[in-house]
Amino acid sequence: MRLKSSTRLTIVLLLFAIFNFSSYCSAQRLPDEEFSFIKGSTENGFIFGSVTFPNEVMKYDAYFLEVAYVSLEKKLRRRNSNKIIINPTMFNKKHIGELDGGRTYLFAVEKPVGNYSICWLRLSTLKLMQYSSNDTNITGFSIPFTVNKGEIMYIGNININEYDLGCGQVITIKDEFERDKNAINNFPMNVNFNEAIKSEIKIITY
Repeated sequence: MRLKSSTRLTIVLLLFAIFNFSSYCSAQRLPDEEFSFIKGSTENGFIFGSVTFPNEVMKYDAYFLEVAYVSLEKKLRRRNSNKIIINPTMFNKKHIGELDGGRTYLFAVEKPVGNYSICWLRLSTLKLMQYSSNDTNITGFSIPFTVNKGEIMYIGNININEYDLGCGQVITIKDEFERDKNAINNFPMNVNFNEAIKSEIKIITY
């Protein structure tokens, strides 16, 4: 039995969507239970925090926060920068974070020592009748912090007002240190979050 051309197109687009969004998952927002960070046996540092959205219903399909390594050397910037990727699911339009009824996602990542800045947000919507996503980029802000050897640092609770991009300040930051530390301590990874300290927790807008 031959498939109609419209059916074949739907299957191709669905496979593309699954491949596209599964590739987002390759960057872990939280380490798995085998992860270990021991203060005296690493050259790196470790950061953690959270991202909160205003409503349980998500407006976009995926969210990318750029964690940029601050350096004049292009190779170092490329090697040490990465993205905090939040992609709930393309079929369920509700946030599925760990706190606040799904609205808040925890994140944690090991990083080389140095100065960093979260300075760019991409909001992505996948259109099934297209071969690429529709993206909205948010800039004009910087959340600076420094990663030190063997240090576990909390960098804050980042709030993303995805429903009001015209409000002027889409990104804000709060101090939810105790809440986030207690929540992430429940995850089965070998990290002593009781040793964590806070960064300055500030945002610069321009």
